[in-house]
Amino acid sequence: MALIVSAATGNFNAGATWVGGIVPGAADEARASTGHTITITANVTCTELSNDGTGIYTLNSGVTLTANVTSKSTTVTRNCLQFTSASPLSATIVGNCTGGTVSTAQCVANTSTGTLAITGNVSAGAGISSVGVQNVSAGTLTITGNITGGGGSGAFGVNNSTTGTVTITGNATGGTGSTAYGVNNLTTGTMTITGIATAGSTNGAEGARNVSGGVLNVGRAKGNAFGIGSTGIVAGVGVTSGQTSVTKVKEIEYGTRGQSPTSGPIYLDSDLTNVAVFVNYPTGTKTLSDPNNTAGLSPADTDVRSGVVYNNGNDTGTCEVPTAGSVAFGVPVDATTGTATLTAADVRAAIGLATANLDTQLAAIPTAITNANAVWDELLSNHTTAGTYGGRIVRATNANNELQINAQNHAAANVHQFQTAVIESVAFATSAVTLFTGAMRTELTPELTEITEVHAIHGLDIANALTVTPTSRTSGAITQAITGDGTTNTVVTRV
Repeated sequence: MALIVSAATGNFNAGATWVGGIVPGAADEARASTGHTITITANVTCTELSNDGTGIYTLNSGVTLTANVTSKSTTVTRNCLQFTSASPLSATIVGNCTGGTVSTAQCVANTSTGTLAITGNVSAGAGISSVGVQNVSAGTLTITGNITGGGGSGAFGVNNSTTGTVTITGNATGGTGSTAYGVNNLTTGTMTITGIATAGSTNGAEGARNVSGGVLNVGRAKGNAFGIGSTGIVAGVGVTSGQTSVTKVKEIEYGTRGQSPTSGPIYLDSDLTNVAVFVNYPTGTKTLSDPNNTAGLSPADTDVRSGVVYNNGNDTGTCEVPTAGSVAFGVPVDATTGTATLTAADVRAAIGLATANLDTQLAAIPTAITNANAVWDELLSNHTTAGTYGGRIVRATNANNELQINAQNHAAANVHQFQTAVIESVAFATSAVTLFTGAMRTELTPELTEITEVHAIHGLDIANALTVTPTSRTSGAITQAITGDGTTNTVVTRV
């Protein structure tokens, strides 16, 4: 890595700004020399930005700086980098930010009302009040990374000095210097820490401090390792709050030796449904919660398997989950899937219509010829009274000139006799069967249709295979819907 120092005040990307005319690149450390102001007007990538004496960088709006920023001035109070644009303008730093080693040698300052976003860790320096990042005015500061206080007195990792808004996605830890807070909400601004605020090792080095009327939101407050058996460490709390401040903490965790996590009036966040208290014991950390105030902590009765007692005995599950063997193959059942296979034989057995029974019933249906012969026999045997069709055929004499059968079993009229064998049973069956068959088939059409459909929906029709799913059965044009819980009630309805 090459160190390239500035030759004059100017634009970062101008060769004349740097000694030797070389603009710092991705593998270089760029240093603003005393008396020089370097303006970053376009995206810049380098290993590190630092300063010397009164040297400083100004970050323009809309620009992304990809570099670590470190205050290295050893002579005067000076920010290494500043963002001065007003809202709604913004800029971005991708890299770690570290304060300096002399008094108030701050690393980065957001001096106006704009928004400065930092992705990286922020640390205060070793000097007194050597703040890592300062939100000076009513601007907005967002940091994705962890914050740590410094080694000097009052060396804050992040300081929100007036009415601005600071959001930190990460943890905040106090430093090794006296009152070296991880983060400090100095007056009436708003700060939010999503992670854990933990005290440092010295007097007053809280993870987060809110004492002058501001609003502070913290994910978890944790005491430091002070307690029985500790050495070289002063009692410290994760979060401290003043009487006029509003400080909300979602969770609290006592230190490894029992040190309290908070000081002053702290609210356990009322918007939460899961408030946890973490307590350290010699055997490890335990989580405590009030068993009588578990709204939102436990699943609903309908989401827990029937008969399972949970929530400290206050609730019993009501969710009926059938065994895998009683549910169709592949259907989700609890943590597994059903294994039962639905076949045509299963369906017939379930409705009391086994294959043999159905085949017997189908075989018993008479043929068209049998029906025609039965009709003919019925006419000859049971309908022979005068005036009926049978009677007109079999009567030997008739005063009304009806058709007659003579002694030779020939049909004759008054004029002559028919020729021998004109009407025979075989001839009658052949000529009349079509008429009788058509009439009978028309009369029995609904029954024959139903029989055919029953034959198909039980998987017995070779031309139309039966397709069965957990919710339907289909064979050709016939479709049935299957509903119900599959255990106590199943309804099959034709669609």
